[in-house]
This record gives sequence, C-alpha cells and structure tokens, in this order.
Amino acid sequence: MPPRNQKEYQVVVKDEEHLESLLDSEPKKLSVVDVHLSWCGACTLLGSTFRSIALRIEEWESRIQFLIADVDKIASLKDHQNSCKPKFLFYLGSKHIATVEGANVPEINTLINKHIPSLESD
Repeated sequence: MPPRNQKEYQVVVKDEEHLESLLDSEPKKLSVVDVHLSWCGACTLLGSTFRSIALRIEEWESRIQFLIADVDKIASLKDHQNSCKPKFLFYLGSKHIATVEGANVPEINTLINKHIPSLESD
C-alpha cells in the first residue's frame, strides 16, 4: 500500500513577498502567524496544537491558515519578536486584528472562535 499524503496544517513563510501573498490571496480567511526566531526551539512547539485546532474546525482549509514566520527572513515582523517568547499575530486578509504573546492556547482558541469566518460567508 503506498504511503498516504500527510495534510499540511501550517505553511512556512519563505520571505516578505510570500507572507504578503498568503495574506492578500485570501481576504476572508483568518490567518494565524506564529512569529519566531530561528534559533528558538520553544517558539516552534505549537505545530501539533495547530493541527488539533484545524481538525476541530469544519472545512478549515477554506476558513483559516496557520503560518510559521521566522523574523530573520521577514523584515516587517522584526518588531514583533525580540525574545524567545512565542508571539501569534491574527489577520483577516491583510488586516492585523489581534496578537497573543506566549503559548496561551486558550486565548488563541478564543480568538480563532471569535474571528474565523462562518461557513455561510463563502
């Protein structure tokens, strides 16, 4: 039996242009950007949490995207990360709507539930 393709739950942002294209391409989609420093292991630990959140959301692929952004590659995010503490930026389209500092999963869930587009808005 051939191996099954693993669904991607997060997109690694390559550079500034890539981030802009991801945010601009889906004006009605909620984007959660995990802003981290490349050398900080603690900042990248929520990948499995993003997967479990996505699995609980009906038709999540059309409503939310999880992005991983290294501030060393994306100049516009430098002001958002100056420590090893994780930071999560929430966008609707390209509009920044909220920020969570630290790995506060209950607050991340609350903001997702508050801002995720409804299925009827398609």
